[in-house]
Amino acid sequence: MIKNVLKESEDSLKKAVLFLKNEKLVAIKTETVYGLACESSSKTAIQKVYGLKQRPLFNPLIIHVDSIDLAEKISIINNDSREIMKEFWPGPVTLILNRRKNNLVHDFAVSGLDTIAIRIPSSKFVLKLINKLNKPIAAPSANESGYISATDADHVVDSFGEKVDLIIDSGRTEHGVESTILDMTTNPYEIKRLGVIDYKTIRKKLGKKVKNLNFNYKKILRPNSPGQMMKHYAPKTPLKLNIDKPNSDDAFLDFGNKKVISHQPTLNLSESSNLKEAAFNLFYFLRKLDKCSKQRIVVAPIPNKGIGKTINERLKRAAL
Repeated sequence: MIKNVLKESEDSLKKAVLFLKNEKLVAIKTETVYGLACESSSKTAIQKVYGLKQRPLFNPLIIHVDSIDLAEKISIINNDSREIMKEFWPGPVTLILNRRKNNLVHDFAVSGLDTIAIRIPSSKFVLKLINKLNKPIAAPSANESGYISATDADHVVDSFGEKVDLIIDSGRTEHGVESTILDMTTNPYEIKRLGVIDYKTIRKKLGKKVKNLNFNYKKILRPNSPGQMMKHYAPKTPLKLNIDKPNSDDAFLDFGNKKVISHQPTLNLSESSNLKEAAFNLFYFLRKLDKCSKQRIVVAPIPNKGIGKTINERLKRAAL
């Protein structure tokens, strides 16, 4: 029995607040993936996050807040960003904004940048946690840097065991993929990471041009948000995309109910071809197949529309 895993409760909430105040790390469930949370003003705690994840120091963390008022203390909010906040927060949209420098967020958390990536998650537990801490938290995904994101508490245990001071088990995440990241410091605004909320929805809300993410294989030397590394979300087993017929020593990640597949092991992201269900299962199933000790994981074609674009973008990075 892992001693550092607790279910959501008032007692575990109090313990999580105390741990964060004492510069410890707490894994928490947001609606997207599990995050490895620390107090955003503590250089010591932030260094622990980077060290545990083996994350490059130039890759900034997303800062989580519980209100637009708290967001305004650490970032500069214009009319457009306020509209996006009112529409999508709490929820799976991260905004990159110009930063207000103060002691609420340490330079180390944002890799010394003049911008900050920020969002309000929809988890009531996380919102209470931030409120009781009375400070923002930094919370990158709770997995080794570059590996498949964690979508339940067991994934966090698999990655880190008892190296995380406290893991709050809140069940599986609701969406299964990370937040959409919108850079509002550029002209035009730019999607920096595809996520749960699609480009068309954001563009419609703003009523103006927004540059969409164009996945390419160019190395970004100094990212201003997570999700911009070339190889990312990757299993240890080599990954091959757009395969309909697996070989005998493949693990197969299927999609849709086109025909009965007798191959084993096979997991189907969505037998009904539901892309939201596929996104919910993506990282969860990849982790399962990665434990099968096969030569490859091969993935059936995924329609490149709606959240299917997000799924395909994750898979392309994982397959590099």
